[in-house]
Amino acid sequence: MRLTMTLVALAAASAAADDKPAARAVDLAGVKLVWAERAGTPAAVEVASADELAKSKAFADDASRDAVRKRVDFGKEKLVVFAWSGSGGDKLTPAVAADGAKTTATFAYRAGATDDLRRHGLVFAVPKDAAVKVVRAER
Repeated sequence: MRLTMTLVALAAASAAADDKPAARAVDLAGVKLVWAERAGTPAAVEVASADELAKSKAFADDASRDAVRKRVDFGKEKLVVFAWSGSGGDKLTPAVAADGAKTTATFAYRAGATDDLRRHGLVFAVPKDAAVKVVRAER
């Protein structure tokens, strides 16, 4: 009996943890992005629906848009697309926080120290109602 109650409690705790908002990295296999031509802090491109995805200039072609469409639930999520050129050591770290009814997806950008120009492409699925902001982090 005690084991059953422990398992039920663990399952409930796990379900509660799953309810927390999160940023989920979207698999980019078979996806071509359009990169920014100049280096700098990456800009977030939000795509909130399948219609917006169909018109999005962040993706290079229809096959890429179709591949991404299959990997997101636009009823619950929206996409945040980043495609930039910068140091090979650039990092972009997502964090999602809920404060009451307000959810914010914050992406902390840390510029790399190396002088090698590389292309970076990341796509995240975040809660549909989340506000999105990009902040610059210190090295």
